[in-house]
Amino acid sequence: MMPVAPSLIIRSLQGDERNLIADALNTALADAPFTTSFNTAELYEQLYSPNPPSLHPVRWQQLQRIAAWRARRLEGFIDVATGFDSESQERPEYSPVGLLRFLLLLDQSERTDAVATALLEAAEQFWQDQGVGHVKAFHHSTGYPNFQAGLGAVPGDWSAEVRALTSAGYHFTERFYCLTRPLADPVEETTPLAQLSVVYGGSAADRIYQLYRRNDWVGMARVVNIHLESAIGGHRLAKLVHMEVDPAWRGQDIGKWLLRRIINDSTIQGSSQLVAHVSQRQAVALSLLTQLGFMEEDYRGYSLEKDLTA
Repeated sequence: MMPVAPSLIIRSLQGDERNLIADALNTALADAPFTTSFNTAELYEQLYSPNPPSLHPVRWQQLQRIAAWRARRLEGFIDVATGFDSESQERPEYSPVGLLRFLLLLDQSERTDAVATALLEAAEQFWQDQGVGHVKAFHHSTGYPNFQAGLGAVPGDWSAEVRALTSAGYHFTERFYCLTRPLADPVEETTPLAQLSVVYGGSAADRIYQLYRRNDWVGMARVVNIHLESAIGGHRLAKLVHMEVDPAWRGQDIGKWLLRRIINDSTIQGSSQLVAHVSQRQAVALSLLTQLGFMEEDYRGYSLEKDLTA
């Protein structure tokens, strides 16, 4: 008698399967840059919570986590939602987008394509049931805080996941670079001629810088501290989440001064490294970071989109 391969089962992820998911995630993500292991509490908060955290503002509506099993063995899962990412906050409440937050294919074998197809079909059925016509996959703002220092993009070397998405009709919309700078000694802060004042907000772990010239808003930045437990000896990472200068105030080295202030503050707070993920569209930011000693890592991250109504 010919042996029969176990059938593939696609169903919602159950709460009592957290340990299996944690083990699978921590094994699969061990080599992802700036990623720390998920413990039970972090796994619940980031995967099972009805309002999961992210470094950027996201308005979640419906969420669904779907797993692929064969003979009780986890072969992949997909984390999907409807809602509004950081770039769609102004859309009408009745017009959410589909959000593919995460896709992980565990068994890199001849069965991988079938697993990917089944998971993506289940995800699209979920979005269609919610009346969603457009999907954003691995948008940078919807990532797990434990993954890539909060960057939601899919790493370029995840060939199975990238191949699955492009084969299913998703197209690339954005590419991200990773730039890092070691922190050890303070740098000189040359005060801009604009006589700016800095107003600090947030907390020690999530710092907000607001720049003003009298009552005029000039610019802002946000820096988040991340403890990478998996690094040798552990170390604190400072993540430059956002920085901008009002167009009317550009060309006066204000961004350079603000970045130097961030470097010095992060050094004093005990961070060993400052990291920034920058879109290929942000040529000015790439130039500024390079001028102040940031080095580009061997990394590319991608966001994709798909129109379900096409």
